[in-house]
Amino acid sequence: MVKRLFTRKIFIAAAITGLAGFKLSAERNGLETSWNSNPRSVGNTGIMVSSLCFGAPRTNEESLIKFAVDKGMNFIDTGRSYGNGNNERLVGRALAGIRNKIIIQSKIKLEPDQLPSGGKGRRGAEEIRQILSSTLEESLKALDTDFIDILLYHGASEENLLFHPEVQKFFSDMKSSGVIRAHGFSTHNDRMNLLSRNNSEVFYDVVMVPFNHKGAYIHSVTGNHSAWDQERLVSLLEEAGLKGIGVVAMKTCSGGKYSPDTGREPSYKEAVSWVLRHGFVSSAAVAMADFGQVSEHIS
Repeated sequence: MVKRLFTRKIFIAAAITGLAGFKLSAERNGLETSWNSNPRSVGNTGIMVSSLCFGAPRTNEESLIKFAVDKGMNFIDTGRSYGNGNNERLVGRALAGIRNKIIIQSKIKLEPDQLPSGGKGRRGAEEIRQILSSTLEESLKALDTDFIDILLYHGASEENLLFHPEVQKFFSDMKSSGVIRAHGFSTHNDRMNLLSRNNSEVFYDVVMVPFNHKGAYIHSVTGNHSAWDQERLVSLLEEAGLKGIGVVAMKTCSGGKYSPDTGREPSYKEAVSWVLRHGFVSSAAVAMADFGQVSEHIS
């Protein structure tokens, strides 16, 4: 782990003002990479990940995360809002001692009620900086790490907020200072305008979107239904891949079991395999809740 020359809070503040004075890099961190037999590059970030990403939000067991890592998964997905921060703490404990061998993806966001100014003007810029920096500080502390490999803006829905100059500046500053290695956003509910704009501007390094064989899903917790134009989504993601933007697929099992032919029993493993057959996909995130599910997907 990186030696702490600053407290996290001071380091983040220094990064925002351009005073950090040094950049953390994979080489300086002695960052090692481990993966399964099919490593994939996350766009042009230089980050190599297992084709299966362990979705941590559904587990409460450190041993399950360790088991997945032992079986070859080097990519763990979590987020600040999962379990009120407890999921990040769980991931941090599970990866103690092997942090530099694992790629961590976490997520932070802005809530509308946190922005009385609506993000407008000088006051809005200050609110955005304060919220994002304090949230990132909480994530680093919970994960017990000094850097996050991939940091996403969680559940983006408003284009003007995702591409707000102050939001972009925050992510750029954190990346240039080494607090994060890559940045991106996750989005739901057919927000293809966000993908299209990012393809045009090529600002965010990574996008995380629902993608499965059905072109739809029902949320297992809220029951909310979402569907999308599969042909258009594939076109946008292919374009993203060609432009060096990493694509992490989620809701990969939420379209149900799949079989590529009538002679094979439908399964969730085949559903994920369908996702991974698309060359633009850097990794398929699967929320695994027990040892049987991990074993099924890695078999």
